[in-house]
Amino acid sequence: MLFLNPWLLAGLVGVSIPIIIHLVRQQAAKPIDWGAMRFLFDTLAIRRRRMQWEDLLLMAARCLLLGLLALALARPFVPPDSSVPWLFVLPAALIGIALLGGSFVLSGKPRWITRIISLLLLLAAGGLVFSEKIFNLKRFEASGSRDVALVIDGSSSMDLTREGKSIFRQAVEEAKEVVKNAPRGTAFTIVLGGPTPEAKTSTPLTHRADVLGVLDSLQPVGGTFRAHDALGVATLGLNEGSNTSKEILVFTDDQRAGWRLENPGAWQSLENAWAGMPTRPKLLVRNFGKPAQFQNLAISTIETSRQVVGTDREVLFRVSLENTGSEAVTSGPVMLEIGGKKIGEQAIGLLVAGQKETIEFRHRFTKPGPQIVEARIAAKDDLASDNRCERVINVRGTLPILLVDGNPAGSFFERAAGYSALALAPSASVINGRPVGESFLMDPRVIAAPSLEEEDLDEAAVIVLADVSRLPERIAAKLASKVSDGAGLLVIAGPRAEAAFYNAWNGVDGKLLPMALGEEATDMEGVSPATSTFVHEALGLFIKNGDLQSSHLKRWRKTGETTPGGVQAAAFSNGDAFLASRNYGNGRTLLATCAFDTRSGNLPARSSFVPLVHELVTWAAGGGVNLNIEASWSPSIALNGVNGGLSAEYFRSRESSRKPQITRIDPAIQFNWGNEKPDKRMPQDNFAVHWQGSIVAPVSGDYLFDAEVDDRLELSIANRSLGKAQPWAKELGRVTLEAGKPVPIKIDYEEDGGEAYVRLFWTLPSGARQLVPSSALLPLSSGENEGLKVVDPLGLPRQAIIRSGRRGQELVINGSAIPGVYQVEAGESLDDVVPDLTEGKLPIAVKRDAGESRFEPMTNDDLTLIRKHADFLQPKSVADILGVLQGKGFGREIWKLLAIAAFVLFLLESVLARWVSRSRRTAEDVQVEFGEDVVWRAGS
Repeated sequence: MLFLNPWLLAGLVGVSIPIIIHLVRQQAAKPIDWGAMRFLFDTLAIRRRRMQWEDLLLMAARCLLLGLLALALARPFVPPDSSVPWLFVLPAALIGIALLGGSFVLSGKPRWITRIISLLLLLAAGGLVFSEKIFNLKRFEASGSRDVALVIDGSSSMDLTREGKSIFRQAVEEAKEVVKNAPRGTAFTIVLGGPTPEAKTSTPLTHRADVLGVLDSLQPVGGTFRAHDALGVATLGLNEGSNTSKEILVFTDDQRAGWRLENPGAWQSLENAWAGMPTRPKLLVRNFGKPAQFQNLAISTIETSRQVVGTDREVLFRVSLENTGSEAVTSGPVMLEIGGKKIGEQAIGLLVAGQKETIEFRHRFTKPGPQIVEARIAAKDDLASDNRCERVINVRGTLPILLVDGNPAGSFFERAAGYSALALAPSASVINGRPVGESFLMDPRVIAAPSLEEEDLDEAAVIVLADVSRLPERIAAKLASKVSDGAGLLVIAGPRAEAAFYNAWNGVDGKLLPMALGEEATDMEGVSPATSTFVHEALGLFIKNGDLQSSHLKRWRKTGETTPGGVQAAAFSNGDAFLASRNYGNGRTLLATCAFDTRSGNLPARSSFVPLVHELVTWAAGGGVNLNIEASWSPSIALNGVNGGLSAEYFRSRESSRKPQITRIDPAIQFNWGNEKPDKRMPQDNFAVHWQGSIVAPVSGDYLFDAEVDDRLELSIANRSLGKAQPWAKELGRVTLEAGKPVPIKIDYEEDGGEAYVRLFWTLPSGARQLVPSSALLPLSSGENEGLKVVDPLGLPRQAIIRSGRRGQELVINGSAIPGVYQVEAGESLDDVVPDLTEGKLPIAVKRDAGESRFEPMTNDDLTLIRKHADFLQPKSVADILGVLQGKGFGREIWKLLAIAAFVLFLLESVLARWVSRSRRTAEDVQVEFGEDVVWRAGS
């Protein structure tokens, strides 16, 4: 307990007034010895103790009354996180005052005992108040100028209105009041909180007009308030300030989402950052509280029935609607729009609190390319921002599938890819190379394994190796890089598949197969797929439907150890693995342990075989480039997932001083352009390519480099030229490399005319010659091309860049993420990654956090966690905030309680005094009758 006007505690001297009056009256009364009165005193002795208690009560009440008045004028308050309960300090002081006054009425030993107790209580109360002042009020002591970070919560829940004004506007107005009335010399930095906090000032500003201008320009961004991240940005801003004292002032509501209160380690990191500052900043949270009633309907997600959406058939959209409020709400219709056109509407009706509904729409796309799908609901609720949900669906025109047949010489029913090709093709003519047309998504092409070339992999989205024994080294390396970059791989392991090759097949993300391949097993009675073991998402259709369990397979492959990241997707009835899968970089791989032909059994004859092949291929294809991303600072999408490679610059002429035509990452130096262009933007002849980055050796030792090239290649490693390679001179040179240590590498290639190809090889210390794999190459970490124009969900312009790095290329939008759809004016620069753009614009959806729709307030445990890691204060008003900035402190004032107590005590003292007065007057009305007879007369 502390005092706002501590100098008025001098009024406690007034407590001595009743004591002095009592002492003066006691000394003014002179006793007269009269022998006849001794008899009367003896008769009144029985009332003496009662009179003493009455005087004691009157004295205590009068002293206590004056004490209450003096304490009330000093305006006591209870500071936040007070270490001493005021309910102990205040009663101790008041009891001490009452006993001190009452001790002057007593006499003898009771007087000194009472006086000692009163002094001990007064000393204890005074000591506790002094310690509170030293250890608590010291937190608020002004120490010159201050740096203050103003963090304004711009989340969706701050759009809730209170008294006709949004909480966000109230927060901005209070922040402006703080800026206007803060002590001189206070510098302010401003952070706008949201899904990604944004520092609105680079350094703390002292000019009030500039700070007020920034506050006036703030607009809510929606989404979830990532408070922990905002505090980190505020801390960085405070570090730029020159003042010693630091404060972080957060204006927010009671929404728990985004504070990371379930992660104490994150708060420990913040505490460590604050401990490294000159003075530990105070964290002031101006909490506007939670709404008394919360009516809200929210569209949380939009899901599709298939991962790969084409123009060949309808797709089912599932829209999730939920009442996240505390009261029932009558919903308007739910509408689904695609490309700005309404395709359906369904009525909903009344939803009680917590109720969820799923609304289904069907639609068949008529053109490929990214399409904006938006679900919205007409509802009059408290939170409008979650009444809509946007997603971007990348509609594919066709899905190129390359089926590599490992048994092309057999009869049709024994060909390894025959049944699979028929399952994917709308007609047999498609398998022979005829285009599928716009009515079909799957575009399969079958090629015999001995005829497979590197170029055959270029256009394929999914590659199916149907009982292929092994692949040439160069094709295997390129296929591994292609899968890591986002393609799908389905390995159908029949009797011809060589376990040694597949188990040793590695790429930049490790082994490609999800499980090690073992020897072949046979059973004439056959085994069947067990639907009870179907745990993979691609098999959900067959758990309760279909006839896969009735198939009989007499030949299958055993499996060994599971690869890290791999999982068993399904098993046979005998427990052996049937299907296994894993995510590989940005791509996916699947392993089927039996051939999909009649050599293994009757699986192709089941009616579920065709949809099974479709589901497996669709899952392996994935969704392509993910155009729906989480909110983050500078939201980005991965354009490819190359985990290794070199940064490449393609020049339209051999004069490298000109600006490059193409900037990208090439996974490995293995190209065979022949007489074709390297890219449609490049000429066929007289061009140059420059690759640079780092090379990392798998083992230490000497490496010999050579190249197959037409026309010229020059290699430099560790800033030292190893030589030039030409068609008649392939060897480049030898260099010593240390395992795991990146070394700069630079490659310059030139093409004059005719055929064009280039492949870079190295010979390992073990003597094995191989293509330099992409896993041994690292691109430059900061390659960027020219900016692209972007329009954000608020209609404001932004910039985007295509950045090259260790994980490949990504498109990065500058600035903080606002939930909604961004339109990137990509032109033709992204045609290779996302084709069929409408008017050259690429839509990207930043998803909204569904947790913001559920207003979950903070708990006492949450506040305890914050106090544990921060000097945490909760001011209730602007006055409280200014009290901290001015070094006065703030807290809950209790002077009104003392004033009321003084008034009540005044009434009680008046009643008590009148009662004592009347009681004593009654006792004094004693008549002594002496009689009329003269007993003795002088002189008689």
